[in-house]
Amino acid sequence: MARKKLKKFTTLEIVLSVLLLVLFIISIVLIVLLAKESLKSTAPDPGTTGTPDPGTTGTPDPGTTGTTHPRTTGPPDPGTTATTPVSAECPVVNELERINCIPDQPPTKATCDQRGCCWNPQGAVSVPWCYYSKNHSYHMEGNLVNTNAGFTARLKNLPSSPVFGSNVDNVLLTAEYQTSNRFHFKLTDQTNNRFEVPHEHMQSFSGNAASSLTYQVEISRQPFSIKVTRRSNNRVLFDSSIGPLLFADQFLQLSTRLPSANVYGLGEHVHQQYRHDMNWKTWPIFNRDTTPNGNGTNLYGAQTFFLCLEDASGLSFGVFLMNSNAMEVVLQPAPAITYRTIGGILDFYVFLGNTPEQVVQEYLELIGRPALPSYWALGFHLSRYEYGTLDNMREVVERNRAAQLPYDVQHADIDYMDERRDFTYDPVDFKGFPEFVNELHNNGQKLVIIVDPAISNNSSSSKPYGPYDRGSDMKIWVNSSDGVTPLIGEVWPGQSVFPDYTNPNCAVWWTKEFELFHNQVEFDGIWIDMNEVSNFVDGSVSGCSTNNLNNPPFTPRILDGYLFCKTLCMDAVQHWGKQYDVHNLYGYSMAVATAEAAKTVFPNKRSFILTRSTFAGSGKFAAHWLGDNTATWDDLRWSIPGVLEFNLFGIPMVGPDICGFALDTPEELCRRWMQLGAFYPFSRNHNGQGYKDQDPASFGADSLLLNSSRHYLNIRYTLLPYLYTLFFRAHSRGDTVARPLLHEFYEDNSTWDVHQQFLWGPGLLITPVLDE
Repeated sequence: MARKKLKKFTTLEIVLSVLLLVLFIISIVLIVLLAKESLKSTAPDPGTTGTPDPGTTGTPDPGTTGTTHPRTTGPPDPGTTATTPVSAECPVVNELERINCIPDQPPTKATCDQRGCCWNPQGAVSVPWCYYSKNHSYHMEGNLVNTNAGFTARLKNLPSSPVFGSNVDNVLLTAEYQTSNRFHFKLTDQTNNRFEVPHEHMQSFSGNAASSLTYQVEISRQPFSIKVTRRSNNRVLFDSSIGPLLFADQFLQLSTRLPSANVYGLGEHVHQQYRHDMNWKTWPIFNRDTTPNGNGTNLYGAQTFFLCLEDASGLSFGVFLMNSNAMEVVLQPAPAITYRTIGGILDFYVFLGNTPEQVVQEYLELIGRPALPSYWALGFHLSRYEYGTLDNMREVVERNRAAQLPYDVQHADIDYMDERRDFTYDPVDFKGFPEFVNELHNNGQKLVIIVDPAISNNSSSSKPYGPYDRGSDMKIWVNSSDGVTPLIGEVWPGQSVFPDYTNPNCAVWWTKEFELFHNQVEFDGIWIDMNEVSNFVDGSVSGCSTNNLNNPPFTPRILDGYLFCKTLCMDAVQHWGKQYDVHNLYGYSMAVATAEAAKTVFPNKRSFILTRSTFAGSGKFAAHWLGDNTATWDDLRWSIPGVLEFNLFGIPMVGPDICGFALDTPEELCRRWMQLGAFYPFSRNHNGQGYKDQDPASFGADSLLLNSSRHYLNIRYTLLPYLYTLFFRAHSRGDTVARPLLHEFYEDNSTWDVHQQFLWGPGLLITPVLDE
């Protein structure tokens, strides 16, 4: 059989065939790229000439995987809500970037499947075995809409399995270019109003978008994410594509990838080092009266700001979440951070600076710069709980005065009160208290008195208690869930009611009570304690109802595991809202009311207010001490990160109880602590009931501790003009006073983790002895 002769192609035909094949491949690639790009939007930028059309496409982040692709199952039906587990889409995710889907219990595959998440038990125990799929989140509907301040966008929930309740269907993103270095965005329920923090200093932004922005913003459509980039070097600072946006009624979550692991801030906790450990650490934030320790428990204040040093150039940025609900913050080695809160809205601010110090200044411009303290408040303070009698207090004052110890301020704890009741003094044990205060004044010293929020409700015709009677007439107490009946708790004076400092009438009552008491005892400063708010019983003397406020679907990893432990029921009612929403604002609102009272009691003078519980902006009204610590070397060391953090938070007048509040302090520890304490911005020796005296003179007239304390306090007093200048700069510019070395020497990476030394301002290095 003869073979068929094959046709030979000419060179021209071969070249044309290859060109056609190449054009075909290029066409396919372009179609894919255009499909991907159509899912990205770049936020309108007021810093450039001409505002881009909000529908224009942006450049995908090459560092992310899969965040800009459409769902492989096609667009979700916006009219449906998942009621059964949705099959999870589980792309390969770097172990260090997994966002935990079961933060509330030991993980199991059954729970993971029920939540529609991804199960992969490979990896270290600390790595989440169950992590979020691509199903959980929102997508952007329509285009970005320009506003005078920035832009808005409508977000629609993607069908997914509920985790802690079904997500809100429609979320509104509102973004504002507030200043050239500050970007604000918040996520709210588009249909229903939710609680938003009514902050004294921060008002709704009414200006136009800033120009000459140092940042640019990019939005990914599906799944929704937001990215903030530094213009000067295109470094991504904030990138929420690492995890899903979750927005259920009582569970809100947003994560962001970070450009470095140099993270500082968040509180209040005992942080054993200043730079955060990013190895899967969870920090609960919910104001609580408890002993500070190294166990990572939530303490007295709620501070949601962190600062991130990007590199040795000093470039830094900060993030602040304006939310007062109970929450937890997770740090992981990606590096990344996740905020989980159980109410309110997600209300974020991002601050850019050329140095860490500038970032703090930007933050304090937003929340309010700290008060300028009275000059006398910068002196040494002496205190203890339970002097027992006025004679004992006088003895302590006189022996330290005789020892020529620099010493300006004496504090009076609750033992000066009659039956532990505010605005009274014990007529027997503290007989002659007003005359004693005059003696202090004649010797150039001041008196600071303590007051607690709990007001005894034990008042009768035979023994009336005016503060309770007048407050009841003005209806200014925190009420039970019915909104009418005052909630009854139990604190130092026994059964008590709690002033609602968010009620305008309460501030009037509070001021009047201070005026009346100052007419009896001419105190000079006010110490407000127990204002987390603390309660010796859980919730109330009648307990708390079982409902979704007292027992929410998700509880952050707080001490004891339930919200009303040693505080008020979460369904208690205040003027600003339910305790569930405003609990973390109790101490803040008390500080605001106390500052108003001080204006009346001390007209045309700067006084001194000391608070235990804080919130963002508390430094505008009060100083802070680090709580009821213990006389240990660990507590001595841990005090330095605490002082540095509160300078980040805008509360530079801060310090711990020198020599420790609990336990009998050893002489060597107290001597070293007095040396370091001479350089805390707020310098006070204070100890607890039943422990031996630890005022410097109590160790003996010729003791090494007394001589050492006198020597170092004299150095402090010599430097007071410099310290006062630093406080003036904090008040007028937002500077830190006690400053970490990295704020001045960021080009040296060995300073990034220094937490056993600190600076006063830019010019004085303090290097204490911290070991036995």
